[in-house]
Amino acid sequence: MRYLKLVSILALAFFLTLGLSFAPTTAFAQKKFVVYFIPHAGMADPFWATQIKMAKRVAALLPDLELRVTAPETYSIKKQLDYLMAAIAAKPDAIIITISDAKAMDKPLRKAIKEGILVIAINIEDYRPPDKRIPYITYIGMDERISGSVLAEETYNRFHEMFGRYPKRAVIGIHQPGLICLEMRSDGIMRVSKKLNIPVEKLDITMDPTKAMEILRAYLAKHPDTEVIFTLGPCGSHPAIKLIKELGAKGKIIHACIDLSPKILEAIKEGITLVAVSQQPAFQAAQSVYTAYLYLKYGIIPPKIIPTGPTVVTKENLSVILRQVKTTGGA
Repeated sequence: MRYLKLVSILALAFFLTLGLSFAPTTAFAQKKFVVYFIPHAGMADPFWATQIKMAKRVAALLPDLELRVTAPETYSIKKQLDYLMAAIAAKPDAIIITISDAKAMDKPLRKAIKEGILVIAINIEDYRPPDKRIPYITYIGMDERISGSVLAEETYNRFHEMFGRYPKRAVIGIHQPGLICLEMRSDGIMRVSKKLNIPVEKLDITMDPTKAMEILRAYLAKHPDTEVIFTLGPCGSHPAIKLIKELGAKGKIIHACIDLSPKILEAIKEGITLVAVSQQPAFQAAQSVYTAYLYLKYGIIPPKIIPTGPTVVTKENLSVILRQVKTTGGA
């Protein structure tokens, strides 16, 4: 998988340089490719703000590509489907989309592919069996089949190194119940917890940070033996970190999460967040736009999967990740 990633990056650099070094001399070279970027959430979510900004930044480097971003301000599969239908009707050259609901998106995306529109899955893939899967050309993102288990194993092992035992109880705060990638992350954490006989529950903490804090606060009051809080994205991590600080529970309650933000990185530095898993959203966005461009302009066919994570982040490699956050807004 690392080899595929390296080859992909090298190919991108070579062909992008090639494309920008030649002046357009034919009608084909002058064609403006229209690419839609349709995630399931927008700028209100720090993770997707990073993705959208990077997608636009990369598109700005490609004079013969027009990127159209259509995203619901906050998580909404219904609005995402509406945007998808509108995009297909516009007959673009490519659609980059999160497969947030494979069943609902199956028919429209198959229609798009049949009509010759390039479809790239980003961040969330179609996890159904191969014979049922939407035939998009590639998936760019983290392998959610293992992200939750990687986080849980790393967290529990480090907890054991610190205290000589595993935690008495853990809780998973999920901010968008039903979203397949978050459910898969949660399932991975629960599998590892069960294997180690660590009691764990999944808690709907909502997208509202104030509500999330109060829901977690109530859970901790009811279950004072809780020693680990897992969160699955910045929308859940930020209130969890704030609550731990407010309770003066640093070192008593460990926070671990998937996805990063400046606040989460500061919490790692402070010792509140022990472990985080990054899927590198800026890499996903940049890679998806480049991949669409290379396919449309040069006929470069990508591998079926271009992985961007899971990458474990702790105090040990924090300085490297901080550079990524500083330049892209997220990691």
